[in-house]
Amino acid sequence: MIAPARVLQPDYFDAFRCIGAACEDTCCAGWTVHIDKTTYGKYQNCSDPQLAPALRTLVTINGKSSGEDDYAQIMLSGDGCHFLNEGLCSIQQRLGEEYLSDMCATYPRVVNRVDQVWQRSLDLSCPEAARAALRDARPMEFHERDDSTGAMRPGNYPALDLAGLKERAEPYRFFREVRRQVVARLQDRSYPIWKRLLLVGRLCESLNGDGPDADAHADDFPAHAVSQPAAQLEAVLDLIVARISADANPRRFLECYQEFMQGLAWTPTSTMEEIGARYAQAFSQHYAPFLTRHEYMLEHVLVNYAHRTLFPFGLPGSNRRIAQQRIPIITAQYMLMIAHYAIIRTLLIGMAGFHREAFGTAHVIKLIQSCAKTFEHSLTYPGRAVEMLAEKGMNTPLSLCVLIAN
Repeated sequence: MIAPARVLQPDYFDAFRCIGAACEDTCCAGWTVHIDKTTYGKYQNCSDPQLAPALRTLVTINGKSSGEDDYAQIMLSGDGCHFLNEGLCSIQQRLGEEYLSDMCATYPRVVNRVDQVWQRSLDLSCPEAARAALRDARPMEFHERDDSTGAMRPGNYPALDLAGLKERAEPYRFFREVRRQVVARLQDRSYPIWKRLLLVGRLCESLNGDGPDADAHADDFPAHAVSQPAAQLEAVLDLIVARISADANPRRFLECYQEFMQGLAWTPTSTMEEIGARYAQAFSQHYAPFLTRHEYMLEHVLVNYAHRTLFPFGLPGSNRRIAQQRIPIITAQYMLMIAHYAIIRTLLIGMAGFHREAFGTAHVIKLIQSCAKTFEHSLTYPGRAVEMLAEKGMNTPLSLCVLIAN
C-alpha cells in the first residue's frame, strides 16, 4: 500500500502536549498495556542492565492476541504498569521513545486511514486531550493538508478502503459528503443538541436507502418527542449498570457516579418516581442554566466522536463488535452514539444536582474523560449496548428520543 499523502485533523490536534507526571489520571494504569510484535522483539534483545531483566520477565505474549498490534502485554503491578516511575515511563527515560510500543507512543492520538488520507484526532479518555478538545467555545474545525512532514510513526492503523469497494459501494461512496453533513448537523446551534442528534438520525436512516438526505429538519419530528425524566433515567441506568457490573471501573468514573447518586438523593428506599422528580429538578435548576452557556462542550464531544470513529460507517473492528442481526451497521453505529451521549448527559445532570452553583467545566471534563475511559475502551460494552437498545425496540431516531430529549 502507498503511504497516505494527506492528513485531516481537527484544529486542536497540534496543540496537545502530554503533561506527564502532572496528569491527574495516568494512562499507564487502569487498563491493559499492549505491546506490538516489533517492540516485543526489541524488548527481548534489550541489553540495558537495569531494564532488560524486567522487560524479558514482565512482558508476556498475549494468548488472546488478534494481530501484531496486541502481540504481547505488560504484566501489571497492582492496577498500573510496572515501568511507571513517579508518573513517568522508565522505558522512555532510559531507552528513548523508539522503545515505546505503538500503543504507548501514539496515545491519546488516534489515527485511521481512509483511502490515502490519514484521519487524526485525540482520544478524550486522556484528561489533557479532553481539555484541548472541549474548552474552546468556537465550532471545531478540520483542516486537510499534505503529509509532508513524514512524522507518522509506522504502524498497522485501522483503515477504510473506499476505492477498493466493488459491490454495494452505496452509501460508502458518499463518505466525504456524509462527513460534512454529520458535522454540519451536530454544529447547527439553532437547535439544542438532542434535536441535532435527531437530524443525524434522519441522515442515517436515509443512508440505509439511496443516499444522504440533505433536506431533513428537526421540526419534522412529531411533538410527542419530549422529555420523560423517569423513563429516561431508568433506560440510561440500564446501560450504565450493564458496563459497571461487568468489569473493573476507573476510580475517577466511580467518583463521578457517586456524585450523580448523591445529587439525586438516591437511597435504597427511593422510588423511580421520586428519583425522576429530583432528576428533573436538577436538570431545570442546575444543569440547564449551565448548558445554555456551555452546550458547545457536548457538541465538541459528539463531533470528535464522529471524526474519531468514522461515524456512521465505522471501522471493520468496531463494526464486528456491534453487529446485530437485522440491524444495519449504520443504524447500530447511531444507536451507540446515542447511548454514549445519553450516559454523559444523564450523569452530568445528577452531578449538577450535587455541585449546584459550583457545577462547572472542570466537572464536565472529568466526567467526559472518565466516561470515555470506562465505556469507549471496553471491547464488550458497545455490542452489549446496541443489543440492549434493540431489545427495548430503540432502533430509530424517534424511539431513541426517550434517552436524550430535554
